[in-house]
Amino acid sequence: MEESISRLELIKPILVCPRCGGGLDFHSDKATCQECFADYPIRKGKIYFVEVPERADHLDQLKGRIKKWLGQHYYSIGVDILAPTYPFNFSISIRRYLDPSRQIVVDAGCGNRRLDKDIICMDFFDYDVVDLVCDLNALPFKPNSVDAFISRGLLEHLPFPSEVIRNFYRCTRPGGFNLHLVPFLFPFHASPNDFHRYTHKGLEILFKDWRILEQTNITGPVTLGLIYIIEFLSILMSLGHHRIKAYIYLFLCTILFPFKYLDTPFINRKSFLTLAPTILTVMRKPD
Repeated sequence: MEESISRLELIKPILVCPRCGGGLDFHSDKATCQECFADYPIRKGKIYFVEVPERADHLDQLKGRIKKWLGQHYYSIGVDILAPTYPFNFSISIRRYLDPSRQIVVDAGCGNRRLDKDIICMDFFDYDVVDLVCDLNALPFKPNSVDAFISRGLLEHLPFPSEVIRNFYRCTRPGGFNLHLVPFLFPFHASPNDFHRYTHKGLEILFKDWRILEQTNITGPVTLGLIYIIEFLSILMSLGHHRIKAYIYLFLCTILFPFKYLDTPFINRKSFLTLAPTILTVMRKPD
């Protein structure tokens, strides 16, 4: 709780009303806009700029329940170990460019995983680690106030990602960074929906206003084969029943995950960007 209060106190000076952009007055249980007088509840060290929506997709509902049940272990065990994708350490890449203890780094669409105790966690859903519950189409930050936005598997779930990227650009300070993990060759996965895939050249267009510093594949051809095999078998064995498919998919992950480590020699190789399930793009906002 003390850490969450400290993070909240750190970002209070740069927070604004997402509806009108007005400044906020902070009370023990709410933040109130000085312009439009909208109230935003504060509970357990987090601010709720939107009401938390319900989940509709069967696999997303199952994942949401598991995330709540396992907490951080959903990622340390469920994702890093049991998931069919090569376990990329995003924290190392972040620290190559940023120091979250000295800079304001916002993890957009964070889920229930905090990559660093000093990173601000922001999501549309109310997970335990979330500091700001908000809509990415209406960011509650002053222009040019955030040192960096990061995301993991977020942009494909947004109907209009270019609008969110513009919001990131507007709120990132000149010379600030963005680091995004975005899928290229990856099956449909709803959380709660799934809209887009990008090649490394497509990402250059999406981030055209930024100076791109790095693009690399964080998963390789072995992951590519594994995720499609699991997707195919789960569809085949479930006979088209979405709820059954979700459980079969998770079962297949638990027995096939060791094969993903064969991807080790193919990671961070530019020649394998054409076979990358997921691409890391690092960019900087011009001064």
